Amino acid sequence: MPKSRPQLPTRVVAPGNGVSVRTRLRLDSDERVLLEAIGAHLTRARNSDLAAARRGEKANHRYKALVEQFGIHSRYAGTICLDNDAATKAAKEHLRRHLAGLRRAVATLEHRISAPTRSSCGCGERRGCSSCRGGYATANERWQKLRRLDARRAELARVETRLAAKDYPVVYGGRRLAGTRHHLGKAGLTETQWRRAWSEARHWFGCAGNAGKSGGNPCLTLTRGDGGRWHLTVSVPKPIAEQFGTSTRVQLRHPIALHHRSRELEERLNARSAVRVDLQPDTDTKGRARTYLRLSWVRPAPEAVDLAAARAGGVVGVDLNADHLAATHVDGSGNPVGRPVRIPLDLADASTRTRDGRLRAAVTAVLEHAKTTGATAVAVEDLDFTDSKTREKFGRRRTFRHLIAGFPTAQFKDRVVAMAATQGLAVIAVDPRYTSRYGGASWQRALSTPTVVATRHEGASVAIGRRALGHGLTTRAGRKTGPGKPRQRPVPHQCDGSDARPSAGQERATTDTTEATIRTGAHTPPVHTRQPSRHPPQASGVATPGGLTEQVHAGHRFPGSPHTG
Repeated sequence: MPKSRPQLPTRVVAPGNGVSVRTRLRLDSDERVLLEAIGAHLTRARNSDLAAARRGEKANHRYKALVEQFGIHSRYAGTICLDNDAATKAAKEHLRRHLAGLRRAVATLEHRISAPTRSSCGCGERRGCSSCRGGYATANERWQKLRRLDARRAELARVETRLAAKDYPVVYGGRRLAGTRHHLGKAGLTETQWRRAWSEARHWFGCAGNAGKSGGNPCLTLTRGDGGRWHLTVSVPKPIAEQFGTSTRVQLRHPIALHHRSRELEERLNARSAVRVDLQPDTDTKGRARTYLRLSWVRPAPEAVDLAAARAGGVVGVDLNADHLAATHVDGSGNPVGRPVRIPLDLADASTRTRDGRLRAAVTAVLEHAKTTGATAVAVEDLDFTDSKTREKFGRRRTFRHLIAGFPTAQFKDRVVAMAATQGLAVIAVDPRYTSRYGGASWQRALSTPTVVATRHEGASVAIGRRALGHGLTTRAGRKTGPGKPRQRPVPHQCDGSDARPSAGQERATTDTTEATIRTGAHTPPVHTRQPSRHPPQASGVATPGGLTEQVHAGHRFPGSPHTG
């Protein structure tokens, strides 16, 4: 059995130094036809160079051949070689990650198949004994996994062969869209609609920036026109210029509207710093053709943020779930402050653009909550659900596997890091293990009130914040003080700063003390322990101080409950 991975260190995630903005181009009919012809010409040049890039030929010889064969600017040709090399490298890394995942899957299957099945062991234990614990439940399931093991070994051999032959698959436009051509009825597309989507996905029209050039780019140049507005000047390849009877430099009539990060972009253009420019055709929901201008550049590397400085003002712990984000402000002493915040995140059955917009809105709400509470950092889990071992680990639990696959882990971490840097906030990544378990066991009751029952996800956000601050997932007051004694959980600070105690009807008539103070710092206010309710908890619910219950899973029950297993 492969060994479990070591614990991930708590670290401050450095923000990226790349910036990309997009704006729409206003085009006349003749300009649109000209730009479409230039884009089709450059796309053919890019596709012709792809085979040479996959063979590993030198970029210096390839870009000279492109200039001679297609009559394009040398900067166009150099950008084509650069992009094809990057796509080939990405395909190579994808194959290597796929190879590592297949090896882990094969190792897991071989280990579980080698153990006896629990039905044939005869131990009678639910989870199996020491000999059959790693095996499958029945002989039929083991036989099905044998078939899957053969399939995984065959796939592993194919990937190893491709890597040895340096055959790295690159499909511009995407394999999914390419396969949709054979299932147009199922996709709800006509052949004309598919061909338009295919041409837009494979379209290439761009140029890498060049420092020292006017407008930051020699082929797609932004220059100031009358009235101080920015205009785009396009370098036209010689064959297209001869076809349309135009010059090799054409300036578009309508100005460019710069909105997002306009000040930073104008500073770079005035300083003649490098700016990459790409033209992207698109079709809106009403079938109208649109053309967008994407500008991207690289900032100087930001200074590294010290972990102690990121923890100075407390953190906002964020628990990522399939349908919402749970966020709680945790002060420097590890105590939750105020009520948790639940941010909806509806990503099911949505397009990529819609998912990205909703994720951005959710991250914006988290950052606004952090700025309002005075926190200096946002704490997130360092999740990675792309491991191929997930299917072998969770087996036939298809619903749960589908739920995990829907987590936007990489997108969320990239978005929150980039957007937090603009707000002056740091992002701390922590190890995700046991945060939900201890959050539901230790902090769910503490966050609950007589009228509001907290979820285990809100408790997990507190555990994430505490781990980011260097504290344990729970507190000393949450541990058992003796054999058979229930655990007492601290309640968070009140929203109004008061230390109101539970009413007399909510206190248990015992000889135990009704208050407990957590002393985590010289200036930390006392935090009172909320006593359990006199009403016995139901078997399928969670006991709250007011006797309220909520239908939840067994994992939501609190330690010390008579129904806790």
